[in-house]
Amino acid sequence: MGLRNRNLFLEKKCFFVTTSCFKHLKLLESSPCKLIIANSLNFIAVKYKISILGYVIMPNHFHVLFYFNDENKLSDSMRDLKKFCAFEVRKYLESNQSLLLNLIRIDNDKQVFKIWDDRFDDVWIGSKELLEIKLEYIHQNPLQSHWNLSEYPEEYRFSSAAFYLGNPENIVDLTDYRDVFE
Repeated sequence: MGLRNRNLFLEKKCFFVTTSCFKHLKLLESSPCKLIIANSLNFIAVKYKISILGYVIMPNHFHVLFYFNDENKLSDSMRDLKKFCAFEVRKYLESNQSLLLNLIRIDNDKQVFKIWDDRFDDVWIGSKELLEIKLEYIHQNPLQSHWNLSEYPEEYRFSSAAFYLGNPENIVDLTDYRDVFE
């Protein structure tokens, strides 16, 4: 459940964040679209001084663990991330003449296409134990029977699972949560 009263949590540093594609469509199914998300995560991490402690990019949503090293700007960072990714994903879908374009077309004065659900969900992470539960959930997500994207968590390229098993190469710049939560 998301924090609808985010102003009460401005002094908090760590959050588990989830955002989903419009109508839960699999708009992120292709590797190029997943890379758009990964590159955007890297960009906002630098811009907002965020350490990314874990993530997974799924075909129709993504989960990320943010740790704000400076000021908590969760709403601003998610606004920027979703806005930039929406533009880039739509551009990718248009260039590939995707049939998905008809499913994301909306009748609205402000926009023509809709990539994301309006809101994102966030959970404040106040302990190492809760962080580890969320990280395990993130890493197991691709293995769920309705996804079946890999046999082992570390095999799924668009996740932080391999990082935590000692593979430092990752498409998202990560910080080990044990460096933040003692």
